[in-house]
Amino acid sequence: MLTEFEVRRRVDAIHASRMTPLRKAKMLLRLSKCLDRQVSSLLNASAQISQTPDRNAAAGLTRMTTTTQQLLADVRDAAYDAITVESGNRMYVS
Repeated sequence: MLTEFEVRRRVDAIHASRMTPLRKAKMLLRLSKCLDRQVSSLLNASAQISQTPDRNAAAGLTRMTTTTQQLLADVRDAAYDAITVESGNRMYVS
């Protein structure tokens, strides 16, 4: 499981690198795939724990899922920004 700190650190490292905008976007999208799998796992765990009487665990998983989904959206936005902002608003197509 990736923590928010690790993800944000990786995003910052990718942005600070000297890679091309397209390469940066690809690296960020690769990171978003990891987060997407993590969200999927959290949703499955949340569905399973909701069947139990442990409301604190269910609330915690729901909160963690929401945070991870927002982080996923942030990483995808960063990938889009890497292409558009850093390339002078020109879209690169590979």
